[in-house]
Amino acid sequence: MEKSYIKNMNIHYLTSIGFSVNQIQSINILVHKGIEEKLYKKKHIPYHNLKHIERVLCYCMWILNQKKNNGEILENQDILFYSALYHDCGRSLLVSNKMHGIVGAQIAKEKLKGTFDAKKVTGICLLIETHASRVDEVDFKNFTLSKEEKENIQLLSNILKDADALDRNRIKLFKFAQCNPNFLRTKEAKEIYLQSDTFYLKYQDTVRQVRSLEKKK
Repeated sequence: MEKSYIKNMNIHYLTSIGFSVNQIQSINILVHKGIEEKLYKKKHIPYHNLKHIERVLCYCMWILNQKKNNGEILENQDILFYSALYHDCGRSLLVSNKMHGIVGAQIAKEKLKGTFDAKKVTGICLLIETHASRVDEVDFKNFTLSKEEKENIQLLSNILKDADALDRNRIKLFKFAQCNPNFLRTKEAKEIYLQSDTFYLKYQDTVRQVRSLEKKK
């Protein structure tokens, strides 16, 4: 059964690395939205399930917290979190790795219709498309956006790509696929790189503990 695990993690550990209770609850709510919309079911390939999505949401929040600690507060954070929620929903055995960002953006656009204004949905779709591209620069196409809006979306895109990359250390079979900190785009992601492995291990321990308790019921 799909579920959010962050709410079961040690609260003292989470607060020690900068998460607030409200932030933990926000991630939990987003994960449950993914469950309700059945975004990540068994058709999705390994390593890109709902647990991956939850950890990417956590890394996005963590990077933002680091930016705040560095005196930088970003606008339109909803764009980042909803793109993180939907970023791999286009993945399946029938969709190529190169195309899953485009497919995911189409799914997100349909799901979020009426939730956000058109400009925010455009930003979310651009981040989803770009996360699957080898090129870091966002292709703004013919969208009418101000210079400031483009800069904000580009920075949010960099954060999403870094958050996604930080979770690659979960891939144990293929060393070449793991996160290389030299390729991270934001200094904040580099700052938490070493701690992210500890976070992953604690997250996995939580998953095992929750499943063990469920089996005993």
